[in-house]
Amino acid sequence: MSLSANKNNISPLAKTMKLLARRDHSVYELTLKLKPFYSGREIDTVIARCLQENWLDDARFAENYIRSRSNSGYGPRRIALELQQKGVAGEIIRQALQEAAVDWQALLLRLLERRMPLPEEPAERIKLQNMLLRRGFSSDLIQRCFFSPEI
Repeated sequence: MSLSANKNNISPLAKTMKLLARRDHSVYELTLKLKPFYSGREIDTVIARCLQENWLDDARFAENYIRSRSNSGYGPRRIALELQQKGVAGEIIRQALQEAAVDWQALLLRLLERRMPLPEEPAERIKLQNMLLRRGFSSDLIQRCFFSPEI
């Protein structure tokens, strides 16, 4: 354990509880945050305790993350990629996205309504479509929304 990194000599469980009090974390994220301060065995012990007490749950983390990011205007592909980078298992991501109460088409339509009227020039439309692709929406969904009578 590095003395400079952990000046107050906080126990692994106390450090973990401080981190979890702020927000949910994935198991992988929490492990990365604890790694500079504690040994692998200490981290494994604390992670096991958190899982046992249900203080740490990747499925709950994914559900909350999907809700948060979709409210910020991001699509399912981008959110899935971000969750994967945070160490959440693919099956948990798929399950959470299926169970998410998000109407992706309505979300995309709201994003497009902010940019009304839609650009007429092909180059500008392509720029807008590319932005929506980067935000994580599928090209099929984008095309359906672009040519939707609702817009």
